[in-house]
Amino acid sequence: MTSTTSTVAVVIPALNEAKTVGGVVRRVREVLPDAAVIVVDDGSSDGTGAVAQAAGAQVVTHGAPGGYSTALQDGFAAAIAGGAGQVVQLDADGQHRPEDIPLLLAELGHVDMVIGSRFTGASYDMSPARRAGIALCQVMVRACGLRVSDPTSGLRAMRAPIAAEVAEHGFPDGLTESSYLIGLTRRGVSISEVPVTMHASASESMHDGFGGVLHFGRIVRASARAALRRGGHDS
Repeated sequence: MTSTTSTVAVVIPALNEAKTVGGVVRRVREVLPDAAVIVVDDGSSDGTGAVAQAAGAQVVTHGAPGGYSTALQDGFAAAIAGGAGQVVQLDADGQHRPEDIPLLLAELGHVDMVIGSRFTGASYDMSPARRAGIALCQVMVRACGLRVSDPTSGLRAMRAPIAAEVAEHGFPDGLTESSYLIGLTRRGVSISEVPVTMHASASESMHDGFGGVLHFGRIVRASARAALRRGGHDS
């Protein structure tokens, strides 16, 4: 695993994304030629890591799937070890546009974390149930003082101290979404969002199927607990 001193690192968690990850890596390198591109191959069985490496990414390999939050944690650790001052997380399935990363980085000059929102720009197609769940998460994060439209977005940019904390301690409850953002907000971390364009996933998501339903249920429950918690810091 090669280290880097690039000021920006783009972390891409990937599970069986051999069909798309190479194109995503190449586009990131075109948009940000001086950035470190770190793909975390979360125990893939289809050669995802080899494809990512051939496209020019630094690859962190898991022997077996550890899950999305663990993949991000290890990717953030590699980014911090390489000296990154700004860390971007981006999905490997083609849903997120690397061309939108500069928008997030420009806004990051004013805040600690920036979320790429699929709801402040063009319409984004999703099931009514998922949209309702995200709407509920919106209500809960706004009740805690965070005014963002897309609290479950996986496209984010952050300053190094936030990524370093995750690298050391992981995500609370293993969740990267609304409850995590609520905890950051209550600790005084400034978070904003910018409109981006997202596409339907070109492959099977790490959160697809029945497992995805259960995962989203965990997001809603954890967000509700965080929103109802009074006093102290969320951990």
